[in-house]
Amino acid sequence: MVYRKIVAILGVGGVGKTTFAYRILKISDTPVLTLRPSYYRIYFGDLEVDLVDVPGQRVFDVAMKFASFKIPVIDRLIYMYDVTNYESLSAISELHTLFIEKGSQVAKEIVIVGNKMDLAAEIGFYIEADEIATSIGAEEVYYISAVRDPPEVFVKIILGDHD
Repeated sequence: MVYRKIVAILGVGGVGKTTFAYRILKISDTPVLTLRPSYYRIYFGDLEVDLVDVPGQRVFDVAMKFASFKIPVIDRLIYMYDVTNYESLSAISELHTLFIEKGSQVAKEIVIVGNKMDLAAEIGFYIEADEIATSIGAEEVYYISAVRDPPEVFVKIILGDHD
């Protein structure tokens, strides 16, 4: 029997959503600009995962569409931000507020991923997401480098701590 899970990655443009998706899929190292939502199907044993990569420049439009559903349509929502850019982290709060205002429980599980830890190491600081994670009810927070970390790191984020 095959089990199915829908995982969506939301965040503003340039935070590394498509790089993350490409790395887990083991395709091109140089992603192209995402102009519309992309759907990728990945298999992990008897688990079928539909990964939804949302274009950053349209993230609020797509979030409005997700928010129109009153029941969770996504099993795992990954909010991604750039650990060197506070605006990309505050956008997560704005996106989540949109869901709350619409009365939508958009996902069964909420996760925050801080990306670009390789750049943070170069400049000597990074912005933590713990406070926002607590305020939106995110169960897990990860800090990664989508261009440097091994695919196993991404699989753990996709599947979660408990799978």
